[in-house]
Formats: sequence, structure tokens, C-alpha cells
Amino acid sequence: MNAQMTAYNFLKDHILTGKLPASAPINPAEIGKKLGLSRMPVREAVLQLEAEGLITFGVNRRPVVTALTPKDILERFEIRIVLETLAIERAVTRLTPEIFGDLELQLVRMERVASDPKRWLLLHDEFHDMIYVHAEMPRLFEEICRLRQSIRPYLLMYIDLYQGPEMPGVEHGSLLRVLRGGDPASARSALTEHIRNAGAGVVYFLMNGKEKMPARPDKKKSTQPSMVGSL
Repeated sequence: MNAQMTAYNFLKDHILTGKLPASAPINPAEIGKKLGLSRMPVREAVLQLEAEGLITFGVNRRPVVTALTPKDILERFEIRIVLETLAIERAVTRLTPEIFGDLELQLVRMERVASDPKRWLLLHDEFHDMIYVHAEMPRLFEEICRLRQSIRPYLLMYIDLYQGPEMPGVEHGSLLRVLRGGDPASARSALTEHIRNAGAGVVYFLMNGKEKMPARPDKKKSTQPSMVGSL
């Protein structure tokens, strides 16, 4: 592994796991010293992470971890809806019994690590990737992964606070049952709710801190948009 990749992996891991929180300054000299590298490969890694949206250049061009506002988060979730519903519409008719078997096993793995936010999110992403890859649109798949990474630190904080990634309403098991029907329109509708409710939950967390989110209203009794979802 070359020096730039070493610095890149170090910084990216620390950002995505929250070890380097939003707005934290990035000092290439200090990072280089810690890793036994010169400043140049660290600076190159910083530029790469800036292109991915994880680092921003602030005052006097000093790099800091990108800080997202609730509005930024909500926008990213809305873009996720556009990209991921396209992927799931294309993929759902190509899902075989064998693929559904693999997805069921993935749900079991997710349940087993529910107390480990970092591990759960990795398995969560794998679950969705196991579906989207069958859309056979590689560039779309890359954009979905890139966008998902940009909000990962906030998802980790959200899960850690509420002590559990799955919340009542649109769990992954419910999504999987819809997919088994093989209908693209139903899959699109289910995934839209799945992602939008998750975005609302994370935004609620950012705006209200440690206050618990309200319970998801009964659809039969209320037409108000839900504030609770599954990540």
C-alpha cells in the first residue's frame, strides 16, 4: 500500500466511524507524523476525501471534517430516494430464490450485531448492495455508495444514541417481503418510505439531541408523515 492510500484509509476510517467528528480540523503534518509519512501524501489524501465530500476546506484553506446541517442531511436522503428507487426497480424482477435466501441470511447477521453500530451499518449496506447490484448499472451503484458514505457518521451517532438500528415502521424484513412480490412499483414505494422515514429520524435526532423520537403513528389513524424509520 502506498503512502497516499495509507493516509487516505486512516482519515476515511476515522471520519466514517466518528473518531474525527464534524468540523474537526485536519492537520496533515500531525497525521503524517502519526503514520510515519511526509505531509505530501497526507495532503493528496485530503484532496481525495474533499472530492468525496468528507472533508471541506474552511478558513485559510484549512481542511476540516465536513459538517452537515439537518437540511444537508435531508437533501442527501432525498437524492438517495431517486438513485436507490431506480436501482431497486431495475433489480426486483431479477431477484431469484437463491438471492432471497442470501438476503434472509443477511438479515439474521444484522440482527446478531444490532448492538454494534459500526458492524451493523456495514452489514446493512451489504444488504442493500446485494439488491442493487442486480440492476446492472455500475455507475449508479457507485453513486449510491458514495452518497451513503457521506452520511455514515450521522447514522452511527443516531444508532449509538437510540441503542438500536431497526425502529418500528419500515424494517428491512418488511422491505424484503415487498420485494418477494416482484412488482417494481411496490418496491419503489416501499423503499421510498424506508429511506424517507430514516432521513426524518436522523434529522429529528440532529435537531432534538437526546430527546426520544415520537412513536410512529398508525397509518390507519393518521395521514401525517412519519418521523421514525429504519436506517
